[in-house]
Amino acid sequence: MATVLLANPNADVVDRDGRRWILCGTHRRELRAAIERGAAGRDVKALHDSLPGEGTVVVLSDRADEPTIRAHRGITSAYEVFYCLDSSGEPVVSDLFRNALARLEPADRTVPDRAMADHLLYRTTPIDSYVERIHRLGHGETLTWTPGETTPRTELTETLEPETRLSPASAHRRLDEVLSAVCAPIADESSLMLSGGVDSTVLEPYLSNPTESVTGSFDTPELAFEREYADRANALVETDREIVEMTESSYLERLEAAVDALGMPPHQLQTPTFDGIYRAVDDGETLVSGQVADAVFGLSGQLETGHTVWRTRHLRYVPPVAEKLRRHREILAEIRRDPSEPDGRALQFAVYTDVPSVVDAIGRRRYERRQRERYEYAMARVPDASGSPYARQMHVGQWIDFFCEDAVSVWRQAGLARGCEMYTPFAGKAVAELALGLSSPERYLRDGESKHVPKTLLGEWYPDYDRSKPKGNGNFPAERFLTSGPLGDVFDRYDVPAFAPDVPGDLVDRSAGLAWNLAGYAVWRDRVLRADDLEPVSHTRTVSVASSASRSDIGSA
Repeated sequence: MATVLLANPNADVVDRDGRRWILCGTHRRELRAAIERGAAGRDVKALHDSLPGEGTVVVLSDRADEPTIRAHRGITSAYEVFYCLDSSGEPVVSDLFRNALARLEPADRTVPDRAMADHLLYRTTPIDSYVERIHRLGHGETLTWTPGETTPRTELTETLEPETRLSPASAHRRLDEVLSAVCAPIADESSLMLSGGVDSTVLEPYLSNPTESVTGSFDTPELAFEREYADRANALVETDREIVEMTESSYLERLEAAVDALGMPPHQLQTPTFDGIYRAVDDGETLVSGQVADAVFGLSGQLETGHTVWRTRHLRYVPPVAEKLRRHREILAEIRRDPSEPDGRALQFAVYTDVPSVVDAIGRRRYERRQRERYEYAMARVPDASGSPYARQMHVGQWIDFFCEDAVSVWRQAGLARGCEMYTPFAGKAVAELALGLSSPERYLRDGESKHVPKTLLGEWYPDYDRSKPKGNGNFPAERFLTSGPLGDVFDRYDVPAFAPDVPGDLVDRSAGLAWNLAGYAVWRDRVLRADDLEPVSHTRTVSVASSASRSDIGSA
């Protein structure tokens, strides 16, 4: 029996001609209509690949002339596909890592060395999963599998191509068209996750009027300015807003609850914020997020630092503005390397740790291998870099961040675990190809302004929006949290993982980022990985077919 464990409450299940189709993402309705008209599988795949949004398709078949399991993850899709043989030897596919993990006995949940190395470096596993027996379908990949007859086979069948005839001055008009198309399917049945930043605020015009919105925040003093941003944005765009307030003193408890639901390490410190929002909204809610805009249109900190260093590369002194930049000479050396080099600027994107300490722990060879695999994974999916050394580094770094950073995947799974769906218009395929249609670095920087494409569009919708204000990202002060804050005793409650680097002195003093990576893993290890009572989330649907029979069923996990 081949089984899909489906946590997404909004996914469609379509039965047609001995096949069971599971459709997740932007264009479920178009794909369902094609399937119900009797379209062949290759035509459904071609239609999926031609549409502007993001999505994933899984097909179970009891027909003898085709594979039992086929799946395709769209090239930009954060709708995940995990697959494994469970502890009883049955094939399982899931959109939620926790559900796949629940089908393995604790003794079968082995964390391989490469996952430990990845977690130390990236606080995620960018290409595979945390557990040896659970596999993860990559962006743009197609899976075919007939359990008992063939091993799972994956192939990269979709990549990104630049949109043509675009200019930096007019790209925002094309973005307007794309966001209109991508938001249309959910415009009347969703709420906006309004942080007050450019990425969320620019989405408001594409949703129903008046727009319903939700803002989640902890009472952390360092984030007071972001709460003010949200208030100011809401006053400007006039949404019907719900505010989910959380106390900093409850952070550890909320972190534990988020990890319990998610079934994997929490990745970023903001994960309890997202989980708090999901817990507060109605079951089945669609929440529209501005996530991914940074990944396609510019990570301002990385870009601006690199840009300033590159502009001053010929000077024998460092001008006052650049004196404030850390590691000026080191960054310039990173920019001058080939983008494929492990220590180049591009491959420092989405690295969250004290790299020398981690390299000492895992070895130089393994570090270089992990970095090289990220490079090869991302660059197999987009055109090669061109232009100046700075342009090439930024091109590669941005797509490393897009394909390998993983926060959006984690936060979407956190929503699915709570019975709701996070919808990310900036993850649409057409948005990514629009960005690729602008050369690097013009797609990120224009006239000194970072992320100019969505900012220009927002300025046309709302001229009074302050585009020059400092960027916020909702990230908590990790060092304070881990010393005098709500995580101050986390390593008294949860032992430091055995694979932690052996650093002199206090771990947090050496690297708060590394300490957070280890804390998140320790919470997951003790509460989820070793749990002998782990079950699929309660609202999970099961979709099954027998590999060699015509019977099928759908029910509750």
